[in-house]
Amino acid sequence: MDQLIDLLNIVTAIIAACSTIAALTPTPTDDSLVAKAYKVIDMLAINIGKAKE
Repeated sequence: MDQLIDLLNIVTAIIAACSTIAALTPTPTDDSLVAKAYKVIDMLAINIGKAKE
């Protein structure tokens, strides 16, 4: 049970960190490597719909 709680804490920390990064950085152009990494961060931050703007 402790492992499940630890896993949930880690997942929550990843989501929070990705949300912070996505909110603080401007959206890069679509053809760069940074844009691909930004899409992954956006997905991990669970930014959907209007949250992406």
